[in-house]
Amino acid sequence: MTIVNVVDAPCGYGKTSWAIEYMNTHDTGYHRFIYVTPFLEEVARVQKCVSYRTFHEPLSSKGETKLDDLHRLLGAGKDIATTHALFRLANAETRELIRSNHYTLILDEVMNVIEQVPLKKDDLESMVALGLIEYELNNRGLTYIKWKQDQLEHESQFDIFKKYAIGNNLMLCAEKTALMWNLPCDIFKLFKDVFILTYLFKGQFQRYYYDLHGIEYRYLSVAKVDQKYVLVPYNERDVHDKEELRSRITIYEGKLNDIGDDRNTLSKSWLENSRNKDLITTLKRNAFSFLTNHCKANNSTALWTTVKGNNERIQKRLTPKGYKKAFIPMTERATNIHKNKYHLAYLVNRFMNPIEKGFFQLYDVKVDEDTWALSELIQWVWRSSIRDTDGKPIVIYIPSKRMRDLFKEYLNSDKFETLPVEAVTNEPPSDWNL
Repeated sequence: MTIVNVVDAPCGYGKTSWAIEYMNTHDTGYHRFIYVTPFLEEVARVQKCVSYRTFHEPLSSKGETKLDDLHRLLGAGKDIATTHALFRLANAETRELIRSNHYTLILDEVMNVIEQVPLKKDDLESMVALGLIEYELNNRGLTYIKWKQDQLEHESQFDIFKKYAIGNNLMLCAEKTALMWNLPCDIFKLFKDVFILTYLFKGQFQRYYYDLHGIEYRYLSVAKVDQKYVLVPYNERDVHDKEELRSRITIYEGKLNDIGDDRNTLSKSWLENSRNKDLITTLKRNAFSFLTNHCKANNSTALWTTVKGNNERIQKRLTPKGYKKAFIPMTERATNIHKNKYHLAYLVNRFMNPIEKGFFQLYDVKVDEDTWALSELIQWVWRSSIRDTDGKPIVIYIPSKRMRDLFKEYLNSDKFETLPVEAVTNEPPSDWNL
């Protein structure tokens, strides 16, 4: 059975460089790769840098979708570089083509492997009453929504549920009050080898998803030996030099932080609450003051983020005057196009979606919300010049006391890199070539 190799190392440690070297040095007649990354620019980077083999990007054309093209490329045994968004569309045909052609998966950063499916109050009861669905309990105690075979031709307002249920993607959560789209976990068992390139995996949803489905994984890290990048057991990793890191990061401390003292301030629900309208105006002024007066920043040096909100309503309300072009989403990851930016403002307090958190807890999977929030913050901060050891030191405004304290604890301890006692940290990767 495939055991997932989690290459868990800080940004800049050479995870992507290892992957490129790895794919460049393996027999094209025996090894086939799918490289999956969040951004098209990274697809182009892999196509350019992996010179030993030709990577193909699935494309849409007249009468053919990207998924159709992915299936054509898989069937032909081609090396493929594509995005998280397309990989999430994988269906039964995709899975069979992966299995039969012995692919290795390299996943650049974790994916959104679960997602809440909007559900109206009486939808489930109506589908049951119409004889469209049934509940199926698997051997791990997980409840799936199954579309009945004799109703496959039925068309109704419930077709979105039908689509997910047919693909074995729909799970029940929160005592029949919510449904969860779930990337079918068997896809990870169909690859010859799986490598996930990430950092602080222990706090991320994909880890909880693996725990939920009983997918085994081992922690690895990456090291540079004789000018080459190699994978090593996590216990043998080069421990992150936090002293050097601290010397390159200045966290703003001052009265502009007063707005974020309460634990829940600046959360998504707080930002969406109309009663906080005046406080949001104050936060906007604070961000402007930090960037303009404290940092002397401009759009070429600044990055800031917050919750976008419906139709970008929150983002627009919080945009500091003159810094519209300096915004990047709080979920930005796996890109280095902002590495020249060094004045940062993180105007959000991250909490898990309560439905998604409750989904895991319903099935007795323990989650660590603070480690998740920290990992999200770090992924965003490392889009800046801090990712480059030769880059400029950064100055960052984190008005949420909770988020600021988590970041300071990370910079001053190894708490978040310490893994659960049951984690596999002393094994080499599964590929015999390594």
